[in-house]
Amino acid sequence: MAATQAALYFSTTGRFEMSFLAFISVIALLAMLPVLWSLQRTAVAGAREFATGCLLCIAATGAMTAAAALQMPLAIVLGHAALTVAFVFILLGYGRLLDLSLPVGVFVALAFAGGVTGFAITLGGHDSLPARMIVIGGLAAMLILAAGPPAADRWPKAKPVMQVAILAAAAVACAASVHVFGRPPHPSAGVAEAPASIAFELSLAALSALLLPVLFFAVIVTVQNRVIAGLRVAIARDGLTGALSRGALIEEGERIFAECLTHGRPLAFLLLDLDYFKQINDRYGHACGDMALAHFADVVSTFLGERGILGRIGGEEFGVILPGHTEEQATALAEDICRTVRETPAGRAQRRIRLTVSIGIAAAVPDDTITDVMIRADLALYDSKADGRDRCSIARRHQIDASSLALAAAAAQLRAADPLREQHLAQTA
Repeated sequence: MAATQAALYFSTTGRFEMSFLAFISVIALLAMLPVLWSLQRTAVAGAREFATGCLLCIAATGAMTAAAALQMPLAIVLGHAALTVAFVFILLGYGRLLDLSLPVGVFVALAFAGGVTGFAITLGGHDSLPARMIVIGGLAAMLILAAGPPAADRWPKAKPVMQVAILAAAAVACAASVHVFGRPPHPSAGVAEAPASIAFELSLAALSALLLPVLFFAVIVTVQNRVIAGLRVAIARDGLTGALSRGALIEEGERIFAECLTHGRPLAFLLLDLDYFKQINDRYGHACGDMALAHFADVVSTFLGERGILGRIGGEEFGVILPGHTEEQATALAEDICRTVRETPAGRAQRRIRLTVSIGIAAAVPDDTITDVMIRADLALYDSKADGRDRCSIARRHQIDASSLALAAAAAQLRAADPLREQHLAQTA
């Protein structure tokens, strides 16, 4: 009895229901359009194409829904064409969003194929087998387009498969949209002419109201996630050298520190300070000083590879976290860094700037924190500076207390104020 009443409801109010559901879709797209338009100012590829596609979808679906309700076949055909053009931009947007190096003609062909298929299915009848199949396919496409772009970002290894799936789903969504919004209403006063399956009508209603809003909502979420990820990278990385920022280095150090302590693995920390950096700025200018810092960070980062994590503490001071390294291993690595930096001057052949680095080495011991290790490395770095620079020193093992903190601060100040030693570069560079 309930099924019969539901079928009667769908059959007698089909024209109003489909128009109302399409109206909901248009309202949702109107709400999303300003967001998509604002995302054009971001560096994320594809935002402009999606914004244009959304605008065209609003115009096409609104016109097709009105034309279908007023029984204007020519206007419906024009709406089919406009919606197909909208999906050309949507497919181009997916191509840029997914970093696909495909000719524009491929996206145009996919949208055209989807549009023609949807139009042909509409001509074949509202309740035909192809109509039912395209509705089911549209539901599947809606799910893929909702989950696909975020999944492609989250699991890079699955990206090639997701690229194919998303493009195919977008083409199917084009056919389903053209069919659903261009489908002429089928009013009837009796149950006999109602669709055989209420599930089909529910699926059709879901596509009318949700297909395009879900598509663009997933795009908005993906673009915003990429913008946020880009901001996080910008915050975590030093803009000049590409090394981790101080905050990111400490955060990563705390994570690695806890992991090493949990598994009983050794850990060491190196504090590096570029020698005579003030003299470089004074003699060659700040632009050359920035170039020297970037060169130094690149040399150290390349030398480290996967063995350690480099971060910029501030100015010409850098830190290196070495998980799995004992004090002896860290010392050997630090000596190699000193030699590599010494043998790799910055600048071009006409103006080579000889660089050296002083390093403080500290290994973690039980009950240490990452701050304790960094303070001991700072004290060891002062020893390297006091002993003539261009060398590395191992931190003495003692408890970090208030006096040690004061000594570390004093050591940093003394390293910054050593004008006599900085004359060495002017004589040897």
